Amino acid sequence: MNKTRLWLSVFLMISVSFLAKGCSFLPKTSLMILAYNLEKTVVDGELTAEIKGAAVNDGGTRLEYAEIEGNFYSQDGTLLTTGFAKTISEEGEWFTLDPGEIWDFTIPYISAPGEAHPSLKIVSYRLEKNSSGAKIIGQAQNDGDVTLSFAQITGNFYRGEAHPSLKILSCGLEKDGSSAKAVGEAQNDGDVTLSSAQITATFYDGAGEALPTTGTTSIVDLQVGEIEYYEIFYPGSNYEEVWDVTANVTSTDYDDEDTLLALSVASTTNLGIGETWNFSILYPKENYEKVDHVTAEVGELTTTNYPDPAEEVDHVSVEVGTLRGRTIMP
Repeated sequence: MNKTRLWLSVFLMISVSFLAKGCSFLPKTSLMILAYNLEKTVVDGELTAEIKGAAVNDGGTRLEYAEIEGNFYSQDGTLLTTGFAKTISEEGEWFTLDPGEIWDFTIPYISAPGEAHPSLKIVSYRLEKNSSGAKIIGQAQNDGDVTLSFAQITGNFYRGEAHPSLKILSCGLEKDGSSAKAVGEAQNDGDVTLSSAQITATFYDGAGEALPTTGTTSIVDLQVGEIEYYEIFYPGSNYEEVWDVTANVTSTDYDDEDTLLALSVASTTNLGIGETWNFSILYPKENYEKVDHVTAEVGELTTTNYPDPAEEVDHVSVEVGTLRGRTIMP
């Protein structure tokens, strides 16, 4: 009885020693990566990237499931994405790896292209005039995240101070059995389009005295040199007392944009990300001496297809992921 207890104690001590040292009587579950490399190919006009490699079951158990993790990096070491190879066939069926069996694995690079943000920043511009013409000189930069296949800048050339004016060419009185009115023509003799102008008519009685009631009319969008017919009805009920009339311009107005003499454009192609463009926009008319100031603004932008992320892949790494094994009994 004492011998039995002694042998049992020795067996327990040996078992604890094996466990404490990390040893096990069970076969080891293991997968060793033999080789791998990055491959890039063009498929249907699109660049693809993938990791091709081989791994071997170097353990003592059958692997019911195994996976390998692949990491794709850009040239500066930025992790772009992570993919996995798993023990599953192209038909979607799981397969096992017996001890010593080699697995040829593939990890594709999968990443949807991000949204493109085309942008062009005008860094500086100025008006340049000489004895032969005027032009806008400036610099712009592609500050977006995609190559610009086409970029355009619009230059606006403005005159100096505007001189709005409206001239009364004629004014006459017309009367009938129910009304009296002033009729005539007015001409925009200023140097800017009139967005609006007001003409006021003063009506007189037979003694040449001005009647207390006046009439007005408005003219809109009158181009430089354009002539407009007007009529102003006497607003009072005593129209029969009206014997004469005069007309005067009482207000004129114009939009600041109407000082625009001309606009022109400059364009370029294939402007890379971060690339600068020294642009020049010529004034398209002969009266360049009237140009006083300019503005420049970004016009049409066209992008190439957003770069395939696979182009950014420079190198890869792999490591063994999850493993599940089953002991093969002799």
